[in-house]
Amino acid sequence: MEPNARGFRRYRELVLVIVFLVIASQELLEMWLLEPRHGLSGGRWPFSIDVLVHVAQVVAVLAATYIFIRAWQQRTALMDREVARARQLADLVGALKEKEDALARTVEKLVFAQEQERRVVAYDVHDGLAQLIVSAKQHLDTCGDLWKSNPARAERELDLALDRMGRAIVEVRRLLTALRPSLVDPIGLVPAVRASLDEVAREAGWAVTFTENLEDTRLPAAVETSAFRIVQEALANALKHARTTRVDVDVRKEGTALLLTITDWGVGFQGTPGETPGRGLGLLSMRERARLLGGECVIERGPEHGTRVRARLPLGPGAANGA
Repeated sequence: MEPNARGFRRYRELVLVIVFLVIASQELLEMWLLEPRHGLSGGRWPFSIDVLVHVAQVVAVLAATYIFIRAWQQRTALMDREVARARQLADLVGALKEKEDALARTVEKLVFAQEQERRVVAYDVHDGLAQLIVSAKQHLDTCGDLWKSNPARAERELDLALDRMGRAIVEVRRLLTALRPSLVDPIGLVPAVRASLDEVAREAGWAVTFTENLEDTRLPAAVETSAFRIVQEALANALKHARTTRVDVDVRKEGTALLLTITDWGVGFQGTPGETPGRGLGLLSMRERARLLGGECVIERGPEHGTRVRARLPLGPGAANGA
């Protein structure tokens, strides 16, 4: 209870006591004035038994009234406390309900993201690895049919089959890289992106440029993992569709957000600079990763040609130490 409220309560009790004493004194005075024997006579008590009984009744009524008022005050105070507790409980229940709803939405988003990842893997296997293996088998079948009748063409078919098998091996390695646990946790975002770019440059023969301003700064684990996967997916799309020889990657922290820019200099897609392409599974995966963190990811035609992926990921509290 606040000090002002306690002072008011004590003041109110004092007023009740004073009122009680005033009323009792008034009753005694009236009885004394009405009593014909208001002086001592022979040492006898000046008041009759009736007067004393009446005074006792008045005192009892006043005392009962005071006790009733005190009990009512205590009950009112108790009810006020119960109302305050009920309000606090209602606020807690409301906050808990909001947390529960937020958790349900997060779980729904995670399940959706998981399904998207599975679709991406199925798409890559069906349209990438499976097609290469089928093509290699067809060339090997043709090579077997022509081995005796047309050795020169059979040799060309064999070379084509070997080429398809080599590309299939590269595709398998890419899929395994995408599926294996992220390199980010043990080494950090910048070394993980640099290692991924070195691997792509070695396998595809690309010229890669990597710029960043993080140095050794660690970011929240969810941000680092999502950023790394977005870079991976952008590089995978460039490998499959861009027909490029150059890729530029920029990773930088600006204020309370991490900004990613991945630009290839390949054939790009039809449209004007800044226009957004269709809704492929890989593109949806990048956008969903950013959205789960409260950010955004935009895939657009580059300023000259090729494709540019730009993502903004909020860092949230504890960004400086990776909390």
